[in-house]
Amino acid sequence: MSAQELPSTWQEQNDFRAGPTPFEPLMAFWHDLDEMSEIVSMRPLSETLLGRGFNLVTIADPPITNPQDALRSGKTIVLLAPSVHGGEVSPKEAVQLVAKDLVGGDLRSVLDDVIVLAIPLINPDGGEVRRRTNEAGYDMNRDYLKLESQEIHALVTQVMNEWTPDIHVDGHHGGSAPYVITYQGTLNPAADAALRAYPYEHIFPRIREAVQAEDYAAFDYSGVRTENGVRGWGSTSVEPRKHHVYTGLTNSIGILLETPRGSHRVMRDGTVAQIPEAERYYHQIRGGVIATSTILRVAAEQRETIRALTTASRLRAIEAGNAGGDDIVLDYELANRGDEPVWMPDEEEEDTYSLETVPVYLRWVPTRSTTRPVGYVMPPSMAAIVPLLLDHDIAVYRFQDAATMNAEVYYATEVNRDSYFQGHYLQSVEVEKEEEALEVVAGWFWVPTAQSRGNLISYLMEPETDDNLITWGWTDHLLQVTPESVDDVLASFLGDRDPASIPEAQMNQMRQAAQRRFEQRQQVPMIRVVSHQPLPVVRVAPFNEYQRNRFYRPD
Repeated sequence: MSAQELPSTWQEQNDFRAGPTPFEPLMAFWHDLDEMSEIVSMRPLSETLLGRGFNLVTIADPPITNPQDALRSGKTIVLLAPSVHGGEVSPKEAVQLVAKDLVGGDLRSVLDDVIVLAIPLINPDGGEVRRRTNEAGYDMNRDYLKLESQEIHALVTQVMNEWTPDIHVDGHHGGSAPYVITYQGTLNPAADAALRAYPYEHIFPRIREAVQAEDYAAFDYSGVRTENGVRGWGSTSVEPRKHHVYTGLTNSIGILLETPRGSHRVMRDGTVAQIPEAERYYHQIRGGVIATSTILRVAAEQRETIRALTTASRLRAIEAGNAGGDDIVLDYELANRGDEPVWMPDEEEEDTYSLETVPVYLRWVPTRSTTRPVGYVMPPSMAAIVPLLLDHDIAVYRFQDAATMNAEVYYATEVNRDSYFQGHYLQSVEVEKEEEALEVVAGWFWVPTAQSRGNLISYLMEPETDDNLITWGWTDHLLQVTPESVDDVLASFLGDRDPASIPEAQMNQMRQAAQRRFEQRQQVPMIRVVSHQPLPVVRVAPFNEYQRNRFYRPD
């Protein structure tokens, strides 16, 4: 089937000048493509709060419609996930054009070695009104750990877990002119080092070459950044709540594509040309098409290398958890990757750029680590977290009998409420760690780190990372925020009573109790086990879909 026979997109019909594609014509294109081509298959994953479909499109030659067949094919599996932020619209347009090229254009041969999974639009409700969040008010690119939005929950549980894509392409609408596309891999140093390095060595240089051939330029996301008074180019934060970072912790190659505003382009002769306003959306889309097409071509050319890399990262995680004792990252800081030539905006004159050699702040360096345990134990009071762990494809076990374990127990010396975000009061702790003989009874939980998601497990369970169970409130019922002073504790004891009405001896006792409360340590309910020990455990599964906090406990 030739490209001329395929359905045209809203953008093609309107010469890329009618604004972002509305949801109905967007989905009409995908349904028509599915109907017209035997290598395209679409199935529903979920439905948004406003009733819009959330679908998965599979493009494979020969046709493949289930994860097991895809995995056994040996082909590189690539996931395209555009426009999680509803106002960032060009990625959803680019994915349509790439799909057409896969079915009836120059990319068709890529399907000899690649299976493409595409979500037409990650945020259908927000996209329709060009709003960053979904209808529930979630920034869904901060939802990959807590999985509170049904869209991201469906994406993680039904696509990322089942298909285990080798490469994820997370399409956004940011970055800085005069670049046509900016990119970033997983930079969080807690992720597998080989996975982090791969796109920087094999994919991003190819994107830069491909866009340069069409009179554009590409560079690292995101823009001007000043560190210690030195102006350079730099990154945003790299918590695993974000798609392309979470991807690295789940043993796939994560790629963030950010499309700048399309106001300028860098010509091959080194000049910067301004793009007329009416033409800018086309160039934004074109940048995404070039970058995505290049990723797919590399995925085809290096199929065996990529499949070996992602498989090896999973095995490395399992082996590291089984052995225990290696370093896992708790904290990190931003450093200069090196001084490089970058198109920088003029500080005095708007819409003027010059090529300057500046520090590129894109290397996150570990500053603090701890040794990897072989697993974590949790008391029954943490049962509510178990369904979330299962949704992340993390195996959890439950003790059937009592046991005494040599363990490392964290005690929180300070529990802080840091900020309000995404419907949560984010929290952090300062801790002390002690070795203890821990008495565990039937009903406690065991989470071994000898799993392919081992890096994610430790990030969630270690209380000192920047994105863990404490951060998102899963321990709020057990860990109380530390009062600011002894007087605040005393005031809580007194309630509405007048201190003058209380006898001095009783007040002294209350003050001493307030002092003890202020200084009291609280046990963190994620407890480290650093060596293998006999464990009377059985793997858990939800009792049924309606009672996800009850678990099968076979006799």
